[in-house]
Parts: sequence; C-alpha cells; structure tokens
Amino acid sequence: MIGKELLEKKPVTLSHVKHVLESRDMTGKEPTFEQTQTLEYTAKFARLSNDKAESLYNNLLNMDGVNEELAVKLVDFLPEDEEGVKILLAKPNQLTDAQVGEVLTLIKKHAPGS
Repeated sequence: MIGKELLEKKPVTLSHVKHVLESRDMTGKEPTFEQTQTLEYTAKFARLSNDKAESLYNNLLNMDGVNEELAVKLVDFLPEDEEGVKILLAKPNQLTDAQVGEVLTLIKKHAPGS
C-alpha cells in the first residue's frame, strides 16, 4: 500500500480520472495493474472530454441543490430525461422540476456532439 492514511476525499468525474492517468509521467516505469485497468475503464465510459466535463461540473455546482457528489454523477451518467436525473438524486425532492429542467439544459449543452 502506497499511502497509510487518507488525506482528502473528493468525488471526481471519470473524465478527470482519465486525464490524470493519461498525463502522468511514467518515464522509465510501467503503469501498475490498477492504473492500466482504471485507464481502460475510463476510456470506455468517460463520455466527455476533461474540459467539457469540468465546465459542466462547475456549472452544475453553481445551481442550488446540487452538491459535488450529485454533480459528478450527472457528469458521468449524462441523463437524457427527467427520470434519469431523478434516479440519481439522493432525496426524492432534492431538486424542483424547474431545476431538473435546468440540469437537462446544461447537459444537452455539454453533451457529445454539441
């Protein structure tokens, strides 16, 4: 085990994880099994570039009722309808219908192909 204590815990998007792993300087070193597996996973499932994911994440955080964990889930899953957004909510009434509409508008603005 590399570290013996947890210094910080912060939710991050799959796009961010992919960006970090791709930008690591592995000069003279082989990536570990875990790094290789994680990079393969993020290559399959990260649907946005790091820049678009970060932009969407920051826009979502500026909304009332959206915390870091929810913003990360929304960026990673990119729900396409109200039901998809509501499934990701921790509490059923965490966001109003108007806020859910705003979330969907932001996602469509940042979605692949836009």
